[in-house]
Amino acid sequence: MKKNNLYIADNEIDLRDLIKKIWKKKTLILSISIIFGLAGYFYTLLKPQEFKAEILLKNPPAQIFEPYNLLRGNYTNTNTNTNTNTTNTNNVIVGQFISDFKLNFLSLDNLQSFIEESREFDNFKRHLKSENISAQDYFANKIGEVKDRNITIANKYFLNYTKELDGPLFLNKYAEFAKKKTIVDFKSVLKLSLLNTINNHQEALEIAKKIDLENPIIKTTSQQQVLLALNEPEALFYKGTKVLSENLIYLKKKLIILENDQFNYNIISQKTIVQKLTSERIVFYSILFGILFSIIIIIFQPILKSKN
Repeated sequence: MKKNNLYIADNEIDLRDLIKKIWKKKTLILSISIIFGLAGYFYTLLKPQEFKAEILLKNPPAQIFEPYNLLRGNYTNTNTNTNTNTTNTNNVIVGQFISDFKLNFLSLDNLQSFIEESREFDNFKRHLKSENISAQDYFANKIGEVKDRNITIANKYFLNYTKELDGPLFLNKYAEFAKKKTIVDFKSVLKLSLLNTINNHQEALEIAKKIDLENPIIKTTSQQQVLLALNEPEALFYKGTKVLSENLIYLKKKLIILENDQFNYNIISQKTIVQKLTSERIVFYSILFGILFSIIIIIFQPILKSKN
């Protein structure tokens, strides 16, 4: 027990000695810390000042996709709630659109294309040319989703930029660019699906005409019945010439609507927030590193002397 007490006492004496040594060398610690702090300060002066802009975007309303839910949903002939099925299908379509938009917005290739096409950022283009870097190099690791406690905030994005770029204007214009590209791609997918469905019905209509077969059970007297007929799992020609003819009229109308549909909606949710990325942290960490470095020198100085 006495040995343990002596051991603790010796440690306390060593700790006191260490504190005394550090206190005696306080001038050295202060000098080294100032040197490191100045080095960090001059580094921030040489480093281009950066800013951060954040933008919150709106999801597209589900209603704008409602006319095309028959092309992207899973329909059955069961007597389930039609409104519920339509709502779920719309949610699937909106979710797919949001996912496609996110990929387009964060694509470095799209950023490059936007800069090349835009006439509002000529000064920025000249800056990139003078630095001999591409837009992809500039925006790498500078644009992304805003995260809070490891949970991504839906449709909120950030951009770190230098004074050569008008960050808020860029984010607003680029959001519109990404939205238009997503709409064009989305319309293309819907159109291909619609044309494929039309072709299938036309082929089935020719077969039905040859065998002169009609299904007396299905009557296309309402839009809901047309939707049910479009998605029945049985061979299309069994629907008969009357049903298929009505379906083709319906599908071709949808194709015309799709061609003219702009899927337009206001994508900007709120004004872009801008903040200056301060350099005080770099100076603070430089001073802190200087203090730790000088303490390490003081601790190991006796060991180095004894070896010499």
